Amino acid sequence: MRGQGQRSVRASRFSVPVVLLLGVALAVLRPASAQDATPAGGGERVEQIALVTPASRANQGWDQQAVDNLSAVSEERGVDVLVADNAGYEDITPTLRDFAEQGADLIVCHASGYQTVCPEFAEEEGVRVAVIENPDAATPGLVADIETQAQEAAYLAGVLAGRTTASGTVGIVASGQPPTWNYMSVGFAEGLKAARTDAKLLYAVIGEAAYEDAAGAKRETEAQLAAGADIVFGMGDGASFGMIDAIEEHNAELEEGAAPALFIDVIGDKREEHGDVLLTSVLFDYTGVYGQLLDDIEAGAFGRVHTMNVANGGVRLLDLPENVPPDVVAAVEQARQGVVAGDIEVSAIGDADGLRRRLDELLQGS
Repeated sequence: MRGQGQRSVRASRFSVPVVLLLGVALAVLRPASAQDATPAGGGERVEQIALVTPASRANQGWDQQAVDNLSAVSEERGVDVLVADNAGYEDITPTLRDFAEQGADLIVCHASGYQTVCPEFAEEEGVRVAVIENPDAATPGLVADIETQAQEAAYLAGVLAGRTTASGTVGIVASGQPPTWNYMSVGFAEGLKAARTDAKLLYAVIGEAAYEDAAGAKRETEAQLAAGADIVFGMGDGASFGMIDAIEEHNAELEEGAAPALFIDVIGDKREEHGDVLLTSVLFDYTGVYGQLLDDIEAGAFGRVHTMNVANGGVRLLDLPENVPPDVVAAVEQARQGVVAGDIEVSAIGDADGLRRRLDELLQGS
């Protein structure tokens, strides 16, 4: 899905990290109100925002969610958009420099792997950037940070898994250990244990930054299914499709009447093609925070830490299937209300060592 005035900058993940801006700048039609109005807070009118993301805009996950959400904001606000997808995790400085030369008023660096390079570029070039999960980098007028408190929604997914599992064994398969995935792994484990204290939790990491490793994801998921898991919480981007393949093949071989295994996804909505195995997904909605970033620039207040959580709707669960029992739906909703009210506090642990320690604590005696 492309927003009004959106242009594309593509970079192969496996090529030398040089990005060519293709074609001539496209004319953008904006409402008169967006063209003519003057910001009220001493800032400036935003005309162009850029987004760089490591993988494909069509991966039904992390990368596509950002592109789709920014497209929606661009259409609403009359802002031109530049997108560089498939930028990988090598040095993205050439991409950032091209954006700056194009006149981007803001560059959104949509990966925790860009936490360092983007603030450094902002400091050197005086170009505004927004980063993911690096609050220490927030700098007035220059660097904003986006915190995704996804552990809260993952806690709800854990409650759902604990109330749904028939075998009592649930798995987590992660494509790496970036802060976002670690937050969600801990939150999910805490929700699972809150809902079912005797649940057994399996945890596997495919590899370092194995976000697109569908084959590795399939192997790890198959191993968990063989160990008795009937629900798998998968964090993978492109690797998620390997997890889904493993579950679908597992279910196809079940004896008649046996309970099928189910999948809990992150960020995307894969119901149309995989609704038979998809229980829910932890969704991220960046539209609100992207709008806040533009508001801050126009008010002269850019450079804050912005938090997406269950209370403000930045993170939530995908609507549950109709066949989920009413008492399970009620348990998840009760947990959501507890999180919003502050009665349930979910651990925010982003480092891998802290994750392992917390899982060990939760799994004692299970």
